[in-house]
Amino acid sequence: MNEQEIFQCVQSQQEVFQSYDIHIPQSGLLAGLHKPVFSKNLFKNAFGEDNVHFPMGDAVLKYGVQGVLELTAKRTAEDTEETAVYRQAVHGVYIGVREFILKHMDRALEMKKERPEDAGRLQKIADNCQAIACGKPRTFIQALQLFWFLYLLRRPFGGGCIGRLDQKLYTFCKSDMERGAWNREEAMEAVMQFYGYLNEIRTGDTLRNLMLSGQDEGGRDLTNELTWVFLEAYERTGDAEPHLNVRLHPGSPEELKKTCVRMLSEGKGQPTLYFDRWIMPAMERAGIAHTDACRYANDGCTETVIDGRSHIAFWQHEMVKTVELTMFNGEENPFIYPVSMRKNSRDMPEFTPKTGLTTGFRSGEIENMDIFDDFLSAFKAQLWFQLDRELETIGRKIHEDETVTMTSPFLAGTFEDCLLTGRDPLRGGGFSVYDYQLLSGTVTTAADSLRAIEYCVFEKKYCTLNELREAMAVDFKGREPLRQRLLHAPKYGCGEERADELAAWISRLFIDRVDAYRTKSGKRVWPGLYNIDFKIFANITGATPDGRRFRDPIAEHCSPTPGAAKKGPTAIIESASRLPMREGYASSPLHITLNKSDFVMGADRVKIVEKLMDACDEAGVPVLNISMYDAAELRRAQREPERYKDLIVRVWGFNARFVELDEELQNHIIGRIC
Repeated sequence: MNEQEIFQCVQSQQEVFQSYDIHIPQSGLLAGLHKPVFSKNLFKNAFGEDNVHFPMGDAVLKYGVQGVLELTAKRTAEDTEETAVYRQAVHGVYIGVREFILKHMDRALEMKKERPEDAGRLQKIADNCQAIACGKPRTFIQALQLFWFLYLLRRPFGGGCIGRLDQKLYTFCKSDMERGAWNREEAMEAVMQFYGYLNEIRTGDTLRNLMLSGQDEGGRDLTNELTWVFLEAYERTGDAEPHLNVRLHPGSPEELKKTCVRMLSEGKGQPTLYFDRWIMPAMERAGIAHTDACRYANDGCTETVIDGRSHIAFWQHEMVKTVELTMFNGEENPFIYPVSMRKNSRDMPEFTPKTGLTTGFRSGEIENMDIFDDFLSAFKAQLWFQLDRELETIGRKIHEDETVTMTSPFLAGTFEDCLLTGRDPLRGGGFSVYDYQLLSGTVTTAADSLRAIEYCVFEKKYCTLNELREAMAVDFKGREPLRQRLLHAPKYGCGEERADELAAWISRLFIDRVDAYRTKSGKRVWPGLYNIDFKIFANITGATPDGRRFRDPIAEHCSPTPGAAKKGPTAIIESASRLPMREGYASSPLHITLNKSDFVMGADRVKIVEKLMDACDEAGVPVLNISMYDAAELRRAQREPERYKDLIVRVWGFNARFVELDEELQNHIIGRIC
């Protein structure tokens, strides 16, 4: 951006700040609330780049808003024309931040005159606002208030990823304790108010992931008083937001593990567990410094980021669609037709998805494939062709970020290096780790398809490849006997070694190809066995060789295809253990969804969840989510949504109220119960 464009960016940001409501609560100490308006294109163009999928930096908590203004007020001797202009942009935006906070101070003082019976609380709010606008936060409540204001202002459509808040704010909590000023219940009420605001604004795919605990550079556990406060506050409130995540490692307190198990046994899918002993070594093998790996968190879903030291940009490869292109020699299944759909919730706008893969690459005519290995070779060729196209796209984005992309000056102001150097975080002003990811789509449904071809065509000879393709081209209409045979072929998630081997083979092809890629500047792309768009991909992928029809569900992440897990959770873990999940360090989660009705005869769900958690950790599963639902209850909620407004479910990287999801996604969640 040139100087004029940057000036317009700052002006637009300040105008938005001025349009926000000034909110002083009727109870509690946390001020500030507005309901964002969602318009991605407008905000990206007007305010600079920030996809809100990663946490803000900690500089404003360290220096305060006034400190940010002082550090950006003057051009330094080291500034270039570019850094001087960018420093000025950060300064201009944070003038608007200070004014926004001071308006809350003024409003609290006005209300104090109107409500003398509430003068003490309102004076506290005013004092906190003045402290963080004109100096540094000194107390936990002030630090939480400052974080909340920044979170509200980060983007007009919501603040996105939260990050490791128990670590970011612990300095202030510890200071309160040392001064004898720590009031745990007051802090608890403020955190519960923070959670309440999140739920009042919007629930669902909000990107509001909160990561707790972990370890420092010496391997010492980082569980602290705020870790417990954030967990307990969720147990007291129990709504959809925020999305809780906990890092576990061999030195984690037993009480933390027990708390996670107890919460998971409630069935809401909170928290998601990240196992340091698998994630951190994989990051370090990929060249990420140990000091950075210790700071990992997750983005708006389950992808890993380095809190305070990285951004994130990610792409998803359509793995099941790649099987389709192999069957049809580079073309789509002719049965596919345009589908109008919503991404997840009923209130989201409809859109018509289409494949992002490149058609036309001739990987081989199936008439010439006499053995199964011939098909595998064609699939590999198609996969590598598609991956190379996608990596080229990512490479262009990386080059753009290295040269011309302008990070939002508001976001940039939260990074200390930007304040000290005036550089964009993408170019030396904050990000020490460059987090570009290519995610695998769904290897498990793709493996089911390959295994069905091997089993039904080449082993049992129920049909030829041509006959299978003809059946797929008509969505199995009039071919139900063949479809049933395909559906009953061995599937991933049932402990069948060959199906799992194929899933591992696909995963290895993917990871190795992505791992080998480097840009001209030496940057790499992080691989992950992960798929947030499984619903979208199901609506652009025709019938597949595993017996799935067009628009039937495909799996998410490293989990089985919904309905395929016939042998329970231990078989799922056995299958997952055969995948190279640990090497997909961008994110390789396993979701296990249990049937609540299995526990009605007295089975101890807490012990079962604990055993499953330990088994997954031992099996090398890096990211685990365990949910527990009653399928009959979910179906009743579909019929009578007004009676089940508080029913919370795990979707992919987020939790949501079940009745707010669209029917297709509701059915997907019901279908994955094992």
